[in-house]
Amino acid sequence: MGRKVAVFLAMLIFGMAVAGCRTHLAAGYQLPSEFEFMEIAEISVNCTTAQVTVASGVISTNETLVHFPAEINMEAVELENVTQITLLVSTPGSILWFVFNNTEVAGAEKYANVTVETYFEPYFNLGFEHNSTEISDNIVTVTFTGLGATNLTDFTELLMLDCLASDLGGFSLTFIPITRETSACTQLIAQKESGNFEWRYSMGVMYNTIFPDGSGEHTVDVLDLLNVESLAPSKYALITVGFNQFYLSTVTLDIISNTTVGFVSCVPGQTTIPYTRGWYINPSGPSPIQLQGSFLFGGDSTPVTVLSLTFSGTVIPEFTAPMCTAVLMLISVIAVAFKRRFNS
Repeated sequence: MGRKVAVFLAMLIFGMAVAGCRTHLAAGYQLPSEFEFMEIAEISVNCTTAQVTVASGVISTNETLVHFPAEINMEAVELENVTQITLLVSTPGSILWFVFNNTEVAGAEKYANVTVETYFEPYFNLGFEHNSTEISDNIVTVTFTGLGATNLTDFTELLMLDCLASDLGGFSLTFIPITRETSACTQLIAQKESGNFEWRYSMGVMYNTIFPDGSGEHTVDVLDLLNVESLAPSKYALITVGFNQFYLSTVTLDIISNTTVGFVSCVPGQTTIPYTRGWYINPSGPSPIQLQGSFLFGGDSTPVTVLSLTFSGTVIPEFTAPMCTAVLMLISVIAVAFKRRFNS
């Protein structure tokens, strides 16, 4: 599957996650244009394939909270015109790519190779090799492929120690449980503008699995899919807008179908009041999304021990999508989040 198609899919599936707070707050309430940290859990149920995609990630402009390993010099001269670095690691293999702006193809390949040989390979030891170089609208993408992680859970645990603040908590506590899934993969992304070193970092995990098929009512148990017993926001996600405080910690659920689906119920209950805790329900999202729900903590950091949404409709099983689709979707999701959140 091509990268453009994957990005399109990711925008459909994860769009509400990265725009959840802004979308569901009532008119007249405006989020600050700059903030340091947010966290996202996104679940997408595809009723036409009986599949569910689960992703969880954290994003920050504060490198004390989220960053690349210290062994990688993110201010190396070779990275001056890099606008994005993406690393994705699964058990079958790994992908690393660099996106350059204002750089000739030969220069981009040279800088990417030097960066991989000097920093990435010594740290990750995944045997990265140049795979391809693509150019589109003066943007050069240099891609490397490598070995997978023998034990993705151990790999992710060590990466979290090197890339996340030790007291980050919140949604990052879902990372290790999710990596125990067979189809799981872990990613790191750094983004910035060409010509500076003001990086924005993210880390996340995701997996695909089967959703029970049939007609009637279907309950999506969010905590079960995240493989945790409870979920609470990180203290770093708390922001103040006017006289209100709330957490930029969003759980978003998209129901995708080519037939009508209906909202039945949710736990905790629905709310329509800005900055308050509860599910915000959009009965019809952009096609092919038929139902969207976003859970926000408001200003209440109390962990949720039950988090679910029930919908009615028909779920039809189909051949499982290739792993590469999930991989490319994971690569795309945080990039989309960066553009919508930090460049708005």
